[in-house]
Amino acid sequence: MAKVKDEVKKSEFNAPELYGWPLVMAANALETLPAVSHKVAENALLYKLRDINNLNEFPTNVPIPVDNISPSDGVISNKAILTLNAEHKSISPFPSFWDYHQAYTENKTSPLEVANKLLEKLRETENMHWIRFMTDDILKQAEASTERYQSHLPLSQLDGVFVTVKEEVDIKHLETKAGTSFINNGNPAQEDGTLVSRLRKAGAIIIGSAVMNELGWDTFSVNPNTGTPKNPYHLSHSCGGSSGGSAGCVAGGLVPVSIGADGGGSIRIPSAFCGLYGLKTTYGRVSGAGGAPLDPTVGAYGPIAATADDMALTYSIISGPDPKDPYSLLQKAVNLRNYDKYSDLSDITIATVPNWARGEVDPVILKQLDIFKEKLTALGAHFVEIEIPDLDLCAIAHTLTICSELYTYASRFKQHHKSYLPHTRLMMSTARTVESRDYIRAQQIRTRMMNHMKRIFQTDNVDLILVPSAAIISPEIPKKAMTYGMSNAKMTIQSMVFSMLGNLTGIPGVNVPAGFHNEMPIGLQFMASWWNEALLCRIAKACERLSDIERKRPEHNWFAPEL
Repeated sequence: MAKVKDEVKKSEFNAPELYGWPLVMAANALETLPAVSHKVAENALLYKLRDINNLNEFPTNVPIPVDNISPSDGVISNKAILTLNAEHKSISPFPSFWDYHQAYTENKTSPLEVANKLLEKLRETENMHWIRFMTDDILKQAEASTERYQSHLPLSQLDGVFVTVKEEVDIKHLETKAGTSFINNGNPAQEDGTLVSRLRKAGAIIIGSAVMNELGWDTFSVNPNTGTPKNPYHLSHSCGGSSGGSAGCVAGGLVPVSIGADGGGSIRIPSAFCGLYGLKTTYGRVSGAGGAPLDPTVGAYGPIAATADDMALTYSIISGPDPKDPYSLLQKAVNLRNYDKYSDLSDITIATVPNWARGEVDPVILKQLDIFKEKLTALGAHFVEIEIPDLDLCAIAHTLTICSELYTYASRFKQHHKSYLPHTRLMMSTARTVESRDYIRAQQIRTRMMNHMKRIFQTDNVDLILVPSAAIISPEIPKKAMTYGMSNAKMTIQSMVFSMLGNLTGIPGVNVPAGFHNEMPIGLQFMASWWNEALLCRIAKACERLSDIERKRPEHNWFAPEL
């Protein structure tokens, strides 16, 4: 086994950057020349698990340990929506739900007045490519919210707050196209996905669907079908992905929160690139009902937010069991335990992993990690250093899993195959070379990695793991990528290297803003054990309160409606 692992570590992933016609020709070549597809897959290390013949673990498809399952009776309880304490509200240069809620309750403005201003801002930002489709009843939703406030009966602190949702989740009357040019053409959703329904029940105003990578199959949201979302901190740089539109519209001030989806970092990466809080929830914590089943064993939904409070409140609203999604019935009770205990972290042990991809990480990110470690230690947190075995195999297993699942979904639409973007077609041609033995061995590695996580969190008594969210800061996207897209596998891996563990094992993770370098945001990630989102929300709140960590909104591309 050691020899095989050494070979995996020494294998150099090799793939060219492709844009424009070379990308189109590469996609055509892989579709017509099977030998080329196999070579690309081999270079991508997708066959490496075939060399491991002594895997004894049973394969796991549902990444929730048996001893972490709390079966529900399948009935949605009418749980009271949590209320956050105004005495501890987020301190931020960004407007949060607190600002909206206070302005409405003090009669300084109304949801309807703000909605009219927001519609102007939405028109101003069309060329930012953050939102694909707008709902046609924004004013009607705002009018209903206004009436509730006038009657002193808001449904929650999120009532009258504007929210966008990644385009892979059903919003009633909108086409759920998942970033493509053809899926659900002329076939708008007949009802909301569960998480959208829960947001509405809390009074949130759903304004539309946020732009994403086609099928979510990359991490930079380069999408010629919709236009590529522009990072408000620097317009030529990536918002991240695949929930890039979600991050862009929050960072640009349009909304304080958006819902993203994360199959390989797609909440945490855009949150890092745009200086936001982003929570990838435990597998099954947020119902997937009404969402496109793009990557059903690694994907999770969660909020991308301007503040820790926006993130925590929204998380508490959208999570919980749902009979429409059987995996959501396995979860423990949702709570925000000790959320306001952010100035005393003496009960928390945080692990760092010094040898994890250290040579691949931008040094300025590691510098910020050390600063956070020092500041959190001052609040009483205990730090330890750990090793996580088999991270090299974990990356391969995750890649095999998500590519197999995305290919399975994409291949439903054979009659529209040529309508996919060249990068998607290239990835499909590579993924179709994967065999059942590759997928099964990937699930055996998943079992192994889940066992490692159980040991770290349960036996070694680690509460949190602190790592970078990505090995890079938001990169510049060249103009030549805008017509046909791009394929830059090396940069994709640099963005995903610290995300794949969480998706493969199902554990939750949160990105927290960690300052700036050359005017671009830096992000750090905390991971916790299954169902322990409450601790992640608490540590995010603690990080938000740290002194001398720069947090600023974009200087030139700011579109928040006036309250």
